[in-house]
Amino acid sequence: MKRIFAEQQDIAQAMSQLALSGRAVPTDAQFLALMTKQWGLVQQIAALSTQLMIGIIAPIK
Repeated sequence: MKRIFAEQQDIAQAMSQLALSGRAVPTDAQFLALMTKQWGLVQQIAALSTQLMIGIIAPIK
């Protein structure tokens, strides 16, 4: 989870740079790549949450 959150922070910083330069639009290749990466991270979090709920992995204490 720490790795995922660190990657999300990197994406947020890159997105803010794109927004400041006016390039945070769906037609921009870098924007699209960042959104795709973010969606992959969201899917990883969902999978981990599901595994935790059904007891496949134990919570970290």
